[in-house]
Amino acid sequence: MMGSAFWSAPRSLPPGEVMAVTNEGQTTEAQHPGSELHKTLTVPRGIGVATGMIIGSGLLVLPGLAYVQVGSSAVYAWLSAAVVVLPLLVIFAQLGSRYPTAGGVQGFAQAAFGARGSTCAAVILIGACAFGGAVMAISGGNYVAALFGASGAGGWVALGYLVVIGLLQAAGSRLAGGIQSAVTIGLLLLLGLVAFAPVMVDAGSLQGAVAAPSAWLSAMPAVGLVFFAYTGWELVASTAEEYRNPKRDFPLVIGITFAIVVALYIGISLAVQLVVAPGDPLLGEAPVVAVLQEALGDASGRVAAALGAAIIFATLMGGTWATSRIVYATARDRLLPAVLTHVDARSGAPRPAVLLSVLMFGAVVLAHSLKLISLTLVVELSTVNFVIGYAISVLSYAKLYRRPAQRLLAVIAGLPVLAMLAGFGWVLLYPTALLAFAALVHHTRQRRRPATG
Repeated sequence: MMGSAFWSAPRSLPPGEVMAVTNEGQTTEAQHPGSELHKTLTVPRGIGVATGMIIGSGLLVLPGLAYVQVGSSAVYAWLSAAVVVLPLLVIFAQLGSRYPTAGGVQGFAQAAFGARGSTCAAVILIGACAFGGAVMAISGGNYVAALFGASGAGGWVALGYLVVIGLLQAAGSRLAGGIQSAVTIGLLLLLGLVAFAPVMVDAGSLQGAVAAPSAWLSAMPAVGLVFFAYTGWELVASTAEEYRNPKRDFPLVIGITFAIVVALYIGISLAVQLVVAPGDPLLGEAPVVAVLQEALGDASGRVAAALGAAIIFATLMGGTWATSRIVYATARDRLLPAVLTHVDARSGAPRPAVLLSVLMFGAVVLAHSLKLISLTLVVELSTVNFVIGYAISVLSYAKLYRRPAQRLLAVIAGLPVLAMLAGFGWVLLYPTALLAFAALVHHTRQRRRPATG
């Protein structure tokens, strides 16, 4: 797939063995009675879980917004964003294969920078997930509430959503992964229906066009907008410990999932451009619904409802899975209470970590329902931390992989991350405060070490 220089690693693990990382950055076998995650993920199931984590509710809106912004060049924005994210995926695939820990980015930072890096990454990731999971729940609650004509009750519906998702996750990764894979298959079929809409519509009814390849530069203003449809790989990294053979399977899942996602995004972007009229009022609000109306007529509402429900369910399932594993790994690193490392022997679920994850999401959802925080701010607080998580991954890779080609890859992957961070403005105060807190926690632990050691 990639060159051997990119995929080389000094150490390897036997199939199925888990690698954890100590506070000093050394790799050790992570075996604690009652706290070992079950190895339930294979390549097909992993693809289902990963795809559900990446394809979010933004897909229902972003193709139209990109088309409004740059017109018939919009499809090139989706292609360009895929090219921009590809170096990051190579980095995640290598690091996840070499350090398959439930902490994902936290484990990468721990291997590269020891306890200080682990603490910083853990605080940033949990700070991101608390708001990111709430965004998924609120989006789902609003969608379901609107579907049943109760638009003012979205926040409360979101809390019910979280209860259902929490119960499914507590039942174990085998059941949760199976359900999510099944939902993802249905989701992909529905999205495929949208992508093939131009074929289903009479050629004379097509409304738009695709700009010539020479016009791809005109799509650049929309690249940042659609880039966030490609985020979520830092959450996928937190599932690596649960693969039966992470060294072989995790990079394969990353590559296949990326190919599926890019194909769907390009197909849906083309469908919106060709089928929806430029002046259609649905273009900026619900372009997928507009495509389905042209292709299916009266049946479009039911299909759109099923599509939205599938996207929201799969995304929230994946987000809760990933957050609970990050919480579990943080507790295993002794940054959270040890009870959060408990794994139910029968189901293989880290139930205390799942409970805390759902409670974090619920607290933010409740604050939003009480109008204490806007949805826009919830999105921004989540997004800025996830982008910093990307930056931490790139820095970890640059520290752990030192060949010239690998260092060049880190630079190529890091430049877009820096560009994105520059656009957050005052919202950067949130991760800055979290990093200051992480530094305080690390300093306190270091002071206590001689007394306890």
